[in-house]
Amino acid sequence: MTRPGADRGGGGSVLSDEDVLAAVRRGLQERGEAGQALPEEADISRHLLLDGKILRSVETRTEEERFHQGFIDLSDRPVYRSSIHAHRIPPPEDPASETTLELVRRGSVDDRSCDCGNGLVACERCKGVGELPCVPARACGDCHGIAGCLWCDGTGRRGRQSRDRGDAGRAGREGRVTCGQCGTREAACAGCGGRGKITCARCDGTGSRACPDCDRAGTVPHRRCGGTARTVTWTEGVITRSPFVVKVKVSTPVLPYGAWRSARDHGDWTDVRVVGERSSLARDVEERVAGILEPWLTPHEGEVGRRVTLRHLSLARVTLASQPHRVFFVVPAHDGPYVAVWPSEKRARLIGAVALAALVTLVVVWRLLA
Repeated sequence: MTRPGADRGGGGSVLSDEDVLAAVRRGLQERGEAGQALPEEADISRHLLLDGKILRSVETRTEEERFHQGFIDLSDRPVYRSSIHAHRIPPPEDPASETTLELVRRGSVDDRSCDCGNGLVACERCKGVGELPCVPARACGDCHGIAGCLWCDGTGRRGRQSRDRGDAGRAGREGRVTCGQCGTREAACAGCGGRGKITCARCDGTGSRACPDCDRAGTVPHRRCGGTARTVTWTEGVITRSPFVVKVKVSTPVLPYGAWRSARDHGDWTDVRVVGERSSLARDVEERVAGILEPWLTPHEGEVGRRVTLRHLSLARVTLASQPHRVFFVVPAHDGPYVAVWPSEKRARLIGAVALAALVTLVVVWRLLA
């Protein structure tokens, strides 16, 4: 729970020893154990808790030669001098934003006409002719150019008499079509129609076909300029800024998770929020908090900005000589101190050992009975 209006506060709510012991007494009374907590019997220690994050803006810079086919307008891009690493820009207003800045090195732009002249060059495949030689026809794969027609042998003249005699004649006409040369029905090879050859489908028998690279134009776009007849080269510098988050969760001394949870759910925390390229907490929080956080604030490589958002709280750990098996954690809260009771470390280890022994016994019994 966070205290409203505690932004960049001081040390937060720190309970005195008297307040801590009074809270423990009330807790015991609520449990029906009044009269067991006396100041001389109590051992009080303090835990400082810090919870939050450090958001860093990390910058990277690169430089490379760029090439573009055709016209490109670079006039609206910022310019840097000799080195992209020496170019200065303001720190980010918001460290959480991710930005990319593209710059042009001064004097590096070379905008020129291509050596090809008009963006076109002769097609390498057809040597500028626009067409490729082609075989106008090929021998039929069914009859191999021989006896394409049983009547005219591909001549177009009926030179034979009908030999349709019984089964032999009918078998000779199976799978045949009307001859395209002499017109005789059921006499020609189905593959070539009696001609003995197949006309090339790509050139339609003309002996030449369109070049697939230039489609009869004889020219193709120049590769270097992409057909634009113009090229632009320049040196580009790129500055990229990306957010990087480091989570902060500190307890001095180390605190059990259960006590952390009690502080998280019930505690009256003090908020701290600092923004800046090299933010330090020395002027914004008390010395003990700043001392713990200082190692976390060491700048990372490429760091150009940061935002520190966290909260801190001090709670008390109380042990009673009359109750060594329990630990009392007293947390500053809005409605007065909140008391959480947890087993001591020795008692927790004992409980864990007993539970483990019970589990081992259960496994052994199960295996004996299986």
